[in-house]
Amino acid sequence: MREFTIFTDGDVDVPKQYQKDIRLLPQYYYFDENTIYGHEQVLTREEFFRRLSGQRAYTSGVNPFLVHERFEAAIHAGSDILCITVSSGLSGSYNTIRMEAEQLKEIYPECRIEIIDSLSATLGSGFLCMDALRMKQQGISLSETAAQIRKRVSLIDIYFVVDDFKYLVQGGRVSPAVGKIGDMLNIKLILTMREGRIEPYKKSRGLNAAFRDIQNIVNRGETSQLGTIYVGNPEMFHKLQSYVTGQCEAELNLIVSSHVGPNTTGIAIEWAKEKP
Repeated sequence: MREFTIFTDGDVDVPKQYQKDIRLLPQYYYFDENTIYGHEQVLTREEFFRRLSGQRAYTSGVNPFLVHERFEAAIHAGSDILCITVSSGLSGSYNTIRMEAEQLKEIYPECRIEIIDSLSATLGSGFLCMDALRMKQQGISLSETAAQIRKRVSLIDIYFVVDDFKYLVQGGRVSPAVGKIGDMLNIKLILTMREGRIEPYKKSRGLNAAFRDIQNIVNRGETSQLGTIYVGNPEMFHKLQSYVTGQCEAELNLIVSSHVGPNTTGIAIEWAKEKP
């Protein structure tokens, strides 16, 4: 049985202890087209949010040439490939990676490459990567691992509490009028993903109400994995953790962070059987 290497992309987050075993295909962000960040250059989280406070960030998906290069290096090392990507409903990265994989399979027909659309993002997709790594470590084949991961896609949920509307307005996801009314009324927006796309889940009056709503979600059913997601506000993150006890935590990548801003936090769930 051939070894396989696990890849993911820059919209996906895993806890630090897993990062050395799951290879990252970076995505990119920029404030002006003269300087692109995400691969050879990166900003610290603090500097990123400092700049984001006064200037919109733009994002782009994976570089097809880099995908080709890194996949080919793994193949030359004698490895097959499993790549679990951010939802195709959020980014073009899934299609870019899939097309590069098809080209490589023509060049290296002996190599097996599996590309899986997670229909999620950040730690939700990360849970699938972590599952795949555990299966690999148990000696399960690439074919069986990929089959099991595809079954688990439907078990993943993510929820984010957004404390202010500024960045949703800045990115064009919420109108200025709606954002102004929401801030005036102390409305906290809870976002989730349905069928691979980000959608509003609920509007709560105040942070405590929003975190109780998150707590109620977690209590609806049996979880296989539960994790909390830090963005940029430590106080908000720790408050969430007083309502929800996760087994792990991860930092939200700067690509997704650019759309929600630092005053956000969230959870990822892998349900044990099915979504309640």
